[in-house]
Amino acid sequence: MSNRGIILLLMTLTFSACNSYNYNVLKVDENTLAPKKFGYYYSLPRNVISIDITVLKTKKIAGPYATFADKYLGIKNAPQINSVKFEMTDIKINSYAEPDPEQFYFVGLGKFKNSKAHAMMLRMNESGIIQDVNDNSDALVLQEKINEKEKSNIDYTETFKYFADANLREQIDTIIEKVNMDTGIVVKQILKRSLVEKTLEEKASEAANFITKVKQERLDILTGAQEVAYTDASLRLMNDELSKLEDEYMMLFTGTSQTETFHYRYTYLPESQIYNASVPLFKFSNYAGVVDDKFQGGEIVYIQINRAKNTINLGNFAKNNLPDKTKNIGFYYRVPEYSKFSIIYQKDLKAEASFLISQFGVVLNLPAVNNKIQFFPNTGAIRKVEVK
Repeated sequence: MSNRGIILLLMTLTFSACNSYNYNVLKVDENTLAPKKFGYYYSLPRNVISIDITVLKTKKIAGPYATFADKYLGIKNAPQINSVKFEMTDIKINSYAEPDPEQFYFVGLGKFKNSKAHAMMLRMNESGIIQDVNDNSDALVLQEKINEKEKSNIDYTETFKYFADANLREQIDTIIEKVNMDTGIVVKQILKRSLVEKTLEEKASEAANFITKVKQERLDILTGAQEVAYTDASLRLMNDELSKLEDEYMMLFTGTSQTETFHYRYTYLPESQIYNASVPLFKFSNYAGVVDDKFQGGEIVYIQINRAKNTINLGNFAKNNLPDKTKNIGFYYRVPEYSKFSIIYQKDLKAEASFLISQFGVVLNLPAVNNKIQFFPNTGAIRKVEVK
């Protein structure tokens, strides 16, 4: 607990041992009168669902010589244009606890006597959720709520680095010049050298020829055609470097892909009156990723709730057996209910998980006697109780 920075509030309250009903627990709501007696407050937890989404963005970049891939290398269907695609690669569903604003309670003290022999100790975390009563063991650690969105940066400087090859070639033109002489016409041939820009197809042809040469060099090295006694380490190094060079030149025809990873976290607070429902979480597009509701295109990602309804009978029983308000009431606790949560996109199931949800269950109370109680901090359910 100390590793997560949970601050324990230890309160020692001394009561008369002669009277078992020496405290009274009141629920705090708009109708509760402000207590005039000394006491302490605590809360029960409610559960929030967190959904962590990992989105992979794949950007396919067409090679500058893609249109000549089939002609010079026999590569079919090389990408001709750039494209971007988004996909949800990982979805994790978790839950964490927070104080329920509708479940705050006041522990009112009755007769107070300063006796070390009989005392009551309440332990709560820093948010006020009760951990235990009269129990010295360590409380469980609550999960923290974290909102984050991370994005990676990509350096494109090395993409198609061999595209910056020699852009000019030498062109030799023959210029025929006719010169009129007294005795006739003399034809002069002049060779004119100049540099002209290569066409894209000429560059593609040279790159394809270079790839062929590299492949031949690799073959010669691996088959020993060069008749040089290279060491194994030298052979591996030369082969690896030539293979890398071949791949980089092949990208000029086949293109390349760049990826970015995005992380999103969404939270959903289950409401006690909901039993089975599909609730919109966010909007997603395969071409734009996570987008807002105003974006034209994309589809809604839903979270689907399916409750087990295994506390209905207990809830009805509790309603028919309400505590006598004329008598002191002991500590309140929760009996949570299981529920399954599913993430649905385009009618497909992307992820699902089941959790105990406090607010789906029932709130009950113990008798106002000197109890030793330990609560599950994430649900407010009783973990251990001992009546003294």
